[in-house]
Amino acid sequence: MRRVVEVSVSLVVLAVASAGAAQAQIACESLKGLQLPDVKITEATASGGASAAAPTGRPGAAARPQVPMCTVNGVIGREIKFSVQMPDAWNGKFAMGGQGNIAGTVSNMAAQQYNALGLGYATAGTDTGHAMDGQNPPTWAMDPFLGPERQVNFFHAAIHRVTVTAKAIVAARYGRAPDKSYFAGCSNGGRQGLVEVQRYPDDFDAALISAPSYNIEQLLLPRVDTGRRIFPDAKNWKTRTISNVDRMALAKAVLAKCDKNDGLEDGILSDPTTCTFKPEELACKKGQKDGCLSPKGVDAVRSWWAGVKDSKGKQLTPGFPRGGEGDNLWMQNLTGVDDLREGAYAPNSGLLRSIDYLGYFMGRPDWDYTKPTIEQLLKDMKTLDSGNGDQVDLSAFRKHGGKILLNHGETDATISYLSTNKYIDAVYANDASARNDLRYFQVPGMGHCGGGPGPQRVDWLTILDKWATGGQAPDEINASFAPQADGKAGGARKLCAYPKKQVFKGSGDGKSPDQFECK
Repeated sequence: MRRVVEVSVSLVVLAVASAGAAQAQIACESLKGLQLPDVKITEATASGGASAAAPTGRPGAAARPQVPMCTVNGVIGREIKFSVQMPDAWNGKFAMGGQGNIAGTVSNMAAQQYNALGLGYATAGTDTGHAMDGQNPPTWAMDPFLGPERQVNFFHAAIHRVTVTAKAIVAARYGRAPDKSYFAGCSNGGRQGLVEVQRYPDDFDAALISAPSYNIEQLLLPRVDTGRRIFPDAKNWKTRTISNVDRMALAKAVLAKCDKNDGLEDGILSDPTTCTFKPEELACKKGQKDGCLSPKGVDAVRSWWAGVKDSKGKQLTPGFPRGGEGDNLWMQNLTGVDDLREGAYAPNSGLLRSIDYLGYFMGRPDWDYTKPTIEQLLKDMKTLDSGNGDQVDLSAFRKHGGKILLNHGETDATISYLSTNKYIDAVYANDASARNDLRYFQVPGMGHCGGGPGPQRVDWLTILDKWATGGQAPDEINASFAPQADGKAGGARKLCAYPKKQVFKGSGDGKSPDQFECK
């Protein structure tokens, strides 16, 4: 059998390390000479630590204490860059981190969003095999020679290859393989996690998945359908039909009608599906131009909330929930900022940018999103289905005890939590026993991978670890609010495993878990 790891370290040291990795860690710099198949180690450096602050600047992502560790950087194959971080105080486990958006820089959600290093995990991240400046179009996907390989790496191969390589590096440093291996990621990182457990079911013992963009059609169809209503002219972004003044008026009107539905007037819709506000209720009156919806604006909001249908009226995607219109992510994803400069690439509108990405991935950068029918859009998107993580049969992952802990914010304006509900329902319908190994939590008032007014501070990785190491499956979780302006605790609220929902008991300020029950 081909050797997986060849490293210049004596068998005596390895034997001692297997009995106690913390006492037998080899010198970090010696890993520069580690020989692995199709891998080039470019750097191995010991340090006093690195800040684990989340790069997104999300609420709750405060800087964490530095962690003494060993960092190993390298390249797999032609161009899959990776970085493995191994704390001196290792907990014996490994956490692979996902990447948001369409990657392009070496990043690691396990460390940056879920505090893997602070919890003692060895952890790794990657760029998934391409370099990209987030302000430029993804021309890397169209390279005539490397484009196909880069797309395969991005969609699934890079995470698998980096996981295998990282585990070998961890074993080389500590003298033994990790006791448990987990994946952790949100958005595209959530998609990566689902793809992993479906395509490579033996890579991980458990996966922490948040707001997964698990299906290309579910992700992009609503964007194109609503995008051409908000930006009807693909070449003139200043023709948008909803301004941010209109958006904030919409947010205020939705809360005014629906905030009390759950028994609490707190700026949070505990169940957005109970809100019946219609966009025409904010239609502009005669002579009114700002803080209301024009006929085209009404049409755009209606399409976003209702979901996409084909020409025969068949529902193709769930709609987006009401209640998050005041969040900056609603602006970033839909209306864009007010400075829509002519000629700028994707004018700070995530909606337009993701539509633009689709053209490059299809090899058609001049693709005009305003023209295709819904049926043609579906056909175009089918060419990218290799990136989907929507298989409902999880038996291969579950048969060795694999666990999945999933969560999604209910006011997410990037990926609808109702789309995730659709996937979970399909998994449970395929095999009711899947609920034994898959738990899903909806988070009221939370946006995409965080943000928003809802309770969202949860140590998800620790909860997953307790479950994966023999503990009971979580049915109720306490989630904390961000601290108040004066530094005092912001309180907490109970989250419930799907399909149960949190129900306010009728008294209190909504900032204590005992004021809620799961029904």
